[in-house]
Amino acid sequence: MSTYLTSQQEKEIDSIFHRWQSGLCPGGQVLVRRKGEVIYDKSFGYANLEHQIPVGENTVFHVASVSKQVTVLSLLLLAEEGKVRLTDDIRDYAPELILFREPVTLYDLMHNISGIRDQWELLMMRGVRIDDTITMEDLKRMISMQTILNFEPGSEYLYSNSNFTLIAHVVEKVSGLSLREFAAQRIFAPLGMDHTCIKTAYTQVIPGRAYSYDDDGEGTFTYHPINYSAYGATSLHTTVHDLMKLLENYKNPTICRKETVEKMMERPVLADGSRSIYGGGLMLGEYEGHPFLEHGGVDAAYRAHTIRFYDPEDDLDIAIVSNTQNTIPGVAARQIARVVLGLEEEKPQHQQYLLEQMPQQEETGVYWAEEPSLACFTVCRDQEGQLHLGGENGTPLHPVEGNCCRIGYLEDVIYLGKEKAACQMGANLYPLVKVDTAPQDTDFLREYEGAYQSDEVDTRYFITEEEGFLYASHTRHGQGRLYPLGRDRYGVQIGGLTLRLTFTRGSGNRVTGLVMDGGRVRHLGFTREEM
Repeated sequence: MSTYLTSQQEKEIDSIFHRWQSGLCPGGQVLVRRKGEVIYDKSFGYANLEHQIPVGENTVFHVASVSKQVTVLSLLLLAEEGKVRLTDDIRDYAPELILFREPVTLYDLMHNISGIRDQWELLMMRGVRIDDTITMEDLKRMISMQTILNFEPGSEYLYSNSNFTLIAHVVEKVSGLSLREFAAQRIFAPLGMDHTCIKTAYTQVIPGRAYSYDDDGEGTFTYHPINYSAYGATSLHTTVHDLMKLLENYKNPTICRKETVEKMMERPVLADGSRSIYGGGLMLGEYEGHPFLEHGGVDAAYRAHTIRFYDPEDDLDIAIVSNTQNTIPGVAARQIARVVLGLEEEKPQHQQYLLEQMPQQEETGVYWAEEPSLACFTVCRDQEGQLHLGGENGTPLHPVEGNCCRIGYLEDVIYLGKEKAACQMGANLYPLVKVDTAPQDTDFLREYEGAYQSDEVDTRYFITEEEGFLYASHTRHGQGRLYPLGRDRYGVQIGGLTLRLTFTRGSGNRVTGLVMDGGRVRHLGFTREEM
């Protein structure tokens, strides 16, 4: 069977990236290889809008979390030489960074089963803004302040960028080289990845680098910089052609042993008996019965995704990088796979949330999700009757069918209603519950008022009552309204975070503190101080 695309298949793939083909706009690179033959190779849009520099074959992109597989591969190359063992405790290499009691192995770190809280979410809880200047020392200091884990190591999978900061630390300590130097010598140069490097300082000049631009959906683009000097979990800069060489090494290993690739594809067994979806710096699963390994990346407006369908009958590799957020590469990669592998058109999902008509007066309000991670969606209607997500100046919602609306220009949808509600964002479905937004008894709410201090993030939040509502405030994040979720439980959006606050009580039923939970940080304790 021919591996080449028909003209119709090529047009179908082109259409997936139509938002990168509208004049002076950001874009990306797309490379598809089938059974060793490149069948689609195109660049779209502009790397720099100010100077009108188009994206070319050698334009370099920040690929965010796609970096993690390089960090893990670096660790495993040291393991091949017997310089580290995956059963080693992280304390053996970074005792100064560890306060929690439980042993955490290098294996736990590379598989995201360590239970260590996520560094970015911790920093934001502390009051750091994501566009602040952030260094590796800031991240390590944040990790070193944690006395409690999210869960017992090995028992659960929960994505945490802290794991890969610690792996980078181990590679550097054991090898005597920076991660940038080690990966260049042991991975990039041998594979011929001539346009790839790890950026270790936000001031570093990367020749041919694409700039990052947010798209408002109305034809306006704004520059979205990255100001951190962090690596291990992120900061790989590369092209789709170089990424394809990395994917080829998983098929035909040349810089490592076959067993090393197998270790990266190993899925740990968790406490409930299930296998994790995360291998060693790679996610593993099946799409319509076709097994794959993949990883995506999201930072600023940069987006990236690599996926390899490794069954010999498929033998399909896809690499997508972009400098704007208006196309989701992970979704696009699956759409490409459908075209190339001749899969049937995807059936509509989540019909259980679809109602024949939009519920009258029920669609607006605040919706809360607990799974797959915490999320909060505010839906309102403007004076002209247009529904918006996130306030009157937020993203417009476009009716699709019944109570289903498309979110802005994306493929994401939300199902609105008091009894049945959900939001489909990318591959994630968030079942929603509509929360009560009516004022509450002021005397009752004043029981919660006070300042709340946490040593693990070295910060303070203030809880105040105003006209029947509770608010959380922070000196750097401003104020966010609390929404009741149950007895002593509230949800809040503040500083770019969606958080659940559970207030704790002591003698005399007096409020003594609160426990803060985020998507990747659990049971972070705060002690109440009288105002």
